[in-house]
Amino acid sequence: MKFIFLALAIILSSFVFGQQGKNFSMFFNNNMQHNPAAVGTQNNDLKVFANFRYQYLTVTDKPFQTISASGEAKLLKSRERNGYLGIGASFINDMSGDGRYMVNNISVPIAYHIFFNENNSISLGVAPGLYQRSLGGGNLTWGSQWNGYEFNQGMPPEAIGNTSTANFDLGAGLFYKFQSSPSNKVYVGFSTQHILEPDMRFNVGDDLYRRYIGQFGMSHRFDMSYFGISPNVLAAFQGPNQNIIFGSNFDFYLQEPSLRTLFYTPTVFSFGIYHRLKQSIIANFQFSFKGMTISAAYDTNINAMLPASKSVGGFEVSFIYDIMLNRKARFIY
Repeated sequence: MKFIFLALAIILSSFVFGQQGKNFSMFFNNNMQHNPAAVGTQNNDLKVFANFRYQYLTVTDKPFQTISASGEAKLLKSRERNGYLGIGASFINDMSGDGRYMVNNISVPIAYHIFFNENNSISLGVAPGLYQRSLGGGNLTWGSQWNGYEFNQGMPPEAIGNTSTANFDLGAGLFYKFQSSPSNKVYVGFSTQHILEPDMRFNVGDDLYRRYIGQFGMSHRFDMSYFGISPNVLAAFQGPNQNIIFGSNFDFYLQEPSLRTLFYTPTVFSFGIYHRLKQSIIANFQFSFKGMTISAAYDTNINAMLPASKSVGGFEVSFIYDIMLNRKARFIY
């Protein structure tokens, strides 16, 4: 019976997540990976990001894992211009299942940001890149390997043909941002990934569906208070699949920012509650200081995989460093 539950859950989840896409719990920590127009919208000059996600460890001996890393910078920014260039690089590796189904996605987002005034900007971005996926059959078992008692993996596996494919990929997006201070801002974005619907076939035709993403977020610190809120929403649609996440973080400001010292950003502790629609409940904790942010999140799933997963979903950790290079320009004399 347990095997039947497990098989059913895996089949159902295949319909939900059919074409493998980015599925992060703390999506708001790196908007650039969802929308190329967001590259270069960080508070300071240079931002580096790293993330690791590990999920469904109670379902399979080979849990799903996702590793991502990126960097982004602002170029050609000065007081004389009403715009500047943002450029970055992003890498995502996703691996799942006993067959070690792997997706690698490399992109180079480029965006131009135009200021309407000191607080309002709109951005247009594109992200050329490479999308690659492969299947490792070394851990799979086949009917021809069954000896009546167990699977003998010493026997040759069945041929499964081409197990790796790669193709050029392209994304584009728009991003609007209003920011009156580092702790008071609003953003709205829309992007399309896999615009060219690249052919990612193994042995049969399989064009990658376009992925449409809408995002909204804000952070607001209440006047004369050490408390703020940061609600965020992401909605992604790809073919018959969807991924909708919404919720908020609650921010506690432990130390004020200073423009005269190295403490140019506030020290903040934050925790948040999010809901991935019909899939999971997510809790996260974050600590930000001196431009660095350390985050951790945990998903407890509430979908069809519940009998097999025992509500153990995914663990996720991330690290962000938002670096100020030109400090003299920020000092108050």
